[in-house]
Amino acid sequence: MKDLRIIIIGAGIGGLTLAYALQRYNFKVSIYEQAETLGEVGAGLTLAKNSNKAMRSLGLNDDLNQIAFKPQSSGGKDLITGEIHNKSSAPGDVRSAYKGEVDPDPDARVIMFHRADIHNLLENKVLSKDPNSINLGYCFKSLTQCSTSVSVSFENRSEVQGDVVIGCDGNRSAVRQFLFGEDSVDFLGYVAWRGLVPIDALPKGTIDTDTSVFSGKNRSVVRYKIRGGKTINFAAYAQKSDWVDEGWSVPARKEELQDEFNDTCSEVRHLIENIPAETCFKWGMFGREPLKSWIDGNVTILGDAAHPMLPFLGQGAGMSIEDAVVLSRCFSDSITVKEALIRYEKARIERTALVTIGARYNGLRMHGTIEKALEQRAKEFNPFTINDYDASKVVI
Repeated sequence: MKDLRIIIIGAGIGGLTLAYALQRYNFKVSIYEQAETLGEVGAGLTLAKNSNKAMRSLGLNDDLNQIAFKPQSSGGKDLITGEIHNKSSAPGDVRSAYKGEVDPDPDARVIMFHRADIHNLLENKVLSKDPNSINLGYCFKSLTQCSTSVSVSFENRSEVQGDVVIGCDGNRSAVRQFLFGEDSVDFLGYVAWRGLVPIDALPKGTIDTDTSVFSGKNRSVVRYKIRGGKTINFAAYAQKSDWVDEGWSVPARKEELQDEFNDTCSEVRHLIENIPAETCFKWGMFGREPLKSWIDGNVTILGDAAHPMLPFLGQGAGMSIEDAVVLSRCFSDSITVKEALIRYEKARIERTALVTIGARYNGLRMHGTIEKALEQRAKEFNPFTINDYDASKVVI
């Protein structure tokens, strides 16, 4: 198995984490990314205890400590009045942020990043193992399989051969669509805005906790510090009846955000007023029917390509990271590609389905609406159980 030619489609956080995890087991990987230059969108990223632990299992603890912001306080507030519902001063403590309980695990820590920082870290780690492992400007077109290999075709590029292919190309995955057909995509009734606010631009005393969630009827705001506490990552959500664009980076006007949230508390209004125009974007949230299987021959998918989810648990990137750690373990511990892929799917498909449901439930709860059918299913959902998962030790 160590001489496998492993092809990864997509150089986002999931693809890069998988590549580095496989390299640590001495597998040779080749990443093919459609972008001509490698970079990440300007937005914040949260890693909860489970994904933090998965990254640490790759030997990245010291590297993460250099770029992570570790919150010392958190609070839940009313979106309109700013009244505090709950507040915690336990450093990065997952349980206290939910229910005022202290987690006995000292590593039960939520950490925050700028996406570009963690993306650059992973890119550098992969290239340090193999300077030729990342190939840019390769837009996936199709693939064909025979009993011993997979051939991948790209737009305006030469065909490449491998023994196994993993699609890590995001929620609009071309690999997933090629394998399993066109998606049935539904607008889920949420529109989001994001921006990055320099903390020095805010009136003194505006920010009283490192992270806050503002909840209201049909709307919410999440904000947290990144980059040494000097920048605020801001995300606002509102329920809407329709939306067209699925893109993650549709430019937004600050004025439309102000109109949507003009009746909110002063902290939210100050944040919106001080978002630099060049960092303000919006996107609609769409859902896809869960796949019953992620495998087709010697090809599988990972992260958002396999299980796109809403952002209301801060677990989207975390699930990609968990997938990567588990899949790399399966390759290392299996005799054949088929065995590795089957073990990976068995270990991951139920968990990711549960987290996807949990994220949707949490979004409805935050916005004051609950669907009865979803509420019944979500009784299986427990944020502590989700955060306690250890991808480096789970049975495969």
